[in-house]
Amino acid sequence: MIFENDTSLMKKLQILSDAAKYDVACTSSGVQRDGVKGDIGNAMSCGICHSFAADGRCISLLKILFTNECIYNCKYCINRVSNDVPRTSFTPEEVCHLTMEFYRRNYIEGLFLSSGILYSPDYTMELICRTLHDLRLRAKYNI
Repeated sequence: MIFENDTSLMKKLQILSDAAKYDVACTSSGVQRDGVKGDIGNAMSCGICHSFAADGRCISLLKILFTNECIYNCKYCINRVSNDVPRTSFTPEEVCHLTMEFYRRNYIEGLFLSSGILYSPDYTMELICRTLHDLRLRAKYNI
């Protein structure tokens, strides 16, 4: 299970996938459906969205923010510094873990990662680059 004994990771996923819905790049499934006794399957609205390839194929993506913390106060942005929302951040290791676990379960085919600005743009990009480096080279995610 992805969230075995890790409610903090689940909480981060809920906050950061919800905050990512404002990046208009694909459509989110947004469905929360519990399993029914005797039936198979359930659904969680935890950041899986759909985009379309050039050939028309529908591609499922894990759509999350690295962080919804931000040093800027852009009036149009839900994550602006002056907005009172719950704040959290993933670590590169957490993003890698989530991406690989969702991929192994065939929930997703890719990752859509965006972010607020944590401390500085350079610092945030270093974290994102480290995350992508670890996904490609350590986790062997080469899609």
